[in-house]
Amino acid sequence: MGVVLASPASRWVAERLNHQPSLCPLFRVTGIACPSCGGTRAGLFLVSGDPLAAVKANAGVTVFLLVLGVLTAVGFIRPTELLGVAKPYELVAD
Repeated sequence: MGVVLASPASRWVAERLNHQPSLCPLFRVTGIACPSCGGTRAGLFLVSGDPLAAVKANAGVTVFLLVLGVLTAVGFIRPTELLGVAKPYELVAD
């Protein structure tokens, strides 16, 4: 799965987003970027293997995603919990 995520396709999408107008309502009205502006591009650059471009897009989101990845790799966070997957076979105490 990591090979699919680190494909040139994610880099291509991130580069195309760099040249599009922002959809952020705060930025459009005030000209001030919100804390998550560039987050999608940062994530795409990160999975395409370009952490420097990810930091340039949004440093906060890049650090968050890296910490999240490390915590998942170490086992502190399980991917099913991270994604909010339901546990249909878990018994509920009445």
